[in-house]
Amino acid sequence: KAHLHYASVQEMIVLCMFMIDPSKYTHDVQHSIETALYSYSRAADEEKDDINPGVRPSKAPYATRLATRLCLALSSARTICEGKHMEMADLLASASSHETPLGAAVLLERSSSHYYQAGMIRKYAFHMLMAGHM
Repeated sequence: KAHLHYASVQEMIVLCMFMIDPSKYTHDVQHSIETALYSYSRAADEEKDDINPGVRPSKAPYATRLATRLCLALSSARTICEGKHMEMADLLASASSHETPLGAAVLLERSSSHYYQAGMIRKYAFHMLMAGHM
């Protein structure tokens, strides 16, 4: 549970720094985002059952849902992801591997739109196809 609480605190730190002055704290915001996502993934690994490794879960762990929420919030924040479409697309695509099929489809669709904005047309098409396949 400590990883989950720590990740939530890092997420709130990002929100506070972003509300104060997003241009002043860009490096700190990026660092806190990375730390929050890493802590969420550690918490999800602790929650994960090893009953069927390699199979998509029917219900995602709570930490995975929180990481998905953070990824979607970041992708919709225009000032944070401005000029970082490849990084956001890769983040969303990697987060989709731990989600349920419906959640993975939403994340892959959002990542494909970021690939399109980055000018990566083939990756856009591939991820859009994968989103439809889920």
